[in-house]
Amino acid sequence: MKRGSLILAAGVLAVGALAAMVLAGRGLRDENLKNGPLVNADGTAPIGTTMVAPAPQEGFALLDNKDVLAPNGLYYASWVAGEPQPYENSEGETVDLYDAQLTLVVQESQTEERAASAVSGWLELARQNYLITETQTLTAAGQEYTVCLFEYTDAANPYSLGAAAFSQRGKSAIELELSCRQGFSGDRLEIVAEFLNGCVYPD
Repeated sequence: MKRGSLILAAGVLAVGALAAMVLAGRGLRDENLKNGPLVNADGTAPIGTTMVAPAPQEGFALLDNKDVLAPNGLYYASWVAGEPQPYENSEGETVDLYDAQLTLVVQESQTEERAASAVSGWLELARQNYLITETQTLTAAGQEYTVCLFEYTDAANPYSLGAAAFSQRGKSAIELELSCRQGFSGDRLEIVAEFLNGCVYPD
């Protein structure tokens, strides 16, 4: 069996090429990507032209930040908490599974209408695929997000709880998803809020 890093099937809400590689335990692995994550000297991470993600908060470390899908306007980055544990996915591959994972996806579109459509589509996928237990509005770093707390309903997903934040900024659609294994002690809403409050929008 093959061992590699994994951006796990938290990302039901990601679209296009990213979704095809993330769903059902299929990840973006090293052989698909450029070497090394994109990261600034201070630990912050640029996500396309839309935003700069903060340096990892306590307990988290940057796992990936790639622009391999930039020609399609898709950018993603992920941060993980805890020590990696071997996990056999649905393809029979052994990959690294963490206590929690933050995945940030940005879709940069040609028009604001397309960005709005992407956000609406992600929200609808959340309603269809997750058991949403709470929804609220969060304003962080001047940007308004719709935040959902939820439970994963797919028995094949090793993560049990999550939180997701959705927003549109001009021609960009933004989604941040936190996926947690059973027993993870962090407060999901606090983690999402702290991360988003640390983001910078260059425009």
